[in-house]
Amino acid sequence: MIHVVANLSWLVPGGVGGSEEYAVRLLDAVIEHGPEDIDLRVVGSGALRRAHPSLGRVGFEEVSGPLDRRGYRLLAESTTVHRLTDDADVVHHFGGRIPARRHGNDVVTVHDLQPLHLPSNFSMVKRRYLAWALPRSARAARLICTPSRWVADTVVTEFGVDPDVVWTVPSTYADEGPPDSGPLDTALADGLGKGPVVLYPAVTNPHKNHGVLLDAVDRLAETHPDLVLVLTGAPGRVDEQVAARSRAAETTVVRPGRVAAPVLRALLERADIVAFPSRYEGFGLPVLEAMHAGTAVVAANATALPEVVGDAALLVDPDDPDAWAEAIGSVLDDRTRRERLVAAGRDRAEEYSPTAAATRLVDAWRSIV
Repeated sequence: MIHVVANLSWLVPGGVGGSEEYAVRLLDAVIEHGPEDIDLRVVGSGALRRAHPSLGRVGFEEVSGPLDRRGYRLLAESTTVHRLTDDADVVHHFGGRIPARRHGNDVVTVHDLQPLHLPSNFSMVKRRYLAWALPRSARAARLICTPSRWVADTVVTEFGVDPDVVWTVPSTYADEGPPDSGPLDTALADGLGKGPVVLYPAVTNPHKNHGVLLDAVDRLAETHPDLVLVLTGAPGRVDEQVAARSRAAETTVVRPGRVAAPVLRALLERADIVAFPSRYEGFGLPVLEAMHAGTAVVAANATALPEVVGDAALLVDPDDPDAWAEAIGSVLDDRTRRERLVAAGRDRAEEYSPTAAATRLVDAWRSIV
C-alpha cells in the first residue's frame, strides 16, 4: 500500500483559476479509477471540502483558520500540514510550492511559469514571492509534475533541473458529459438567438486576448449578421476594457460572467465553435472540454495549446484578427469541415480520459517510492 497525501491547503475555492480544476479533477480521477493499493488522503480547508464534496470520499484532513491569508497559510503548511503528512510515502503539493519544512518525498505540480513570464498579472508582493518560491520548490522536489510538455520544457530550461525528475501529467475532462438539454435560463437562451454561436470561456486578463476575438467577429458582421459571441468567465484585470469593447461591437456579444459547470456544458452544447485566442496557457482546459463536448475548436498556436489539441483544431496566430475571422468563418460556412473537427476533437479528448489521467499520476507517485 502506498500512502499519498495531496496538499490542497493553498486552494481557495473560486480564487485560483484553472489550477483548482486541474487538482480536483486529477484527484477525482484517482479516487474513481485509481488502483486499490493507493491510499489517498487530502489536506485542505473546510471551504474546499464543501466546494468539492467528492474529495470527501477519501480521508480528508481539515486545516482550520484563514488559509486565504498567505502568511497564515505558510505557517500552517510548516506546522499543521507538516504534521498531518508526516506518515505519508508521497506528499504531493499541487500549488506550485513546497513548504519551508519538507519531508524529502515531496512532489510539486508547477502549472506554468506565468509569475515569471507575465509578472504584470500579479501584485508586486506575490510575484516577488513566487519568483523565489517556484525555482526553490522545483529544485527541492523529488518529482515535478507539469500539465504539458511545454511547461516541462520551460521548467527544465529556466530552473536547470534534471529532465528525468519532470513528469507530464495532463488534466482531464469531467466524467459527466454535456446534457441533452442545457439548464440555460430563458434570458440567456433568448439572447443567443437562432444563429451561429462562438464561445470563449476565459477570465478577462490581458493575456487571454479578448480584443483580437472581438475584432475578428466584427469582420464577420456583414457575412454573418446573426452571429453571437458569448464571453464567459470571471472578471479580470481588463474587464472594463472588454466590457466597453463588447458594447461597441458590430455583432451581438453576450457576457453572462462566470457560470456554473452545468451551464457551461450547456453553452458548449449550443455553441458552434469554441474560439480560444489566449497567448499563454500551461494547458488550456476549456479546449479539452470543448473537444469532449463535441464542439469545434479554433485555438491560438501558442504555448501549450497546439500540444493539447493536436490535429483536432484550427490553429491561428493569436494576434492576427484577420486570420481569426477567416478561420471562424470557414468553420461556420463548411459543415463538413466542422463535423471533421468535431469527430477529431472527440477522439483527441479520449487521450485525456479520467482513467488515463489517473494512471499517469499514480505512475508518477510510484516512481519515487
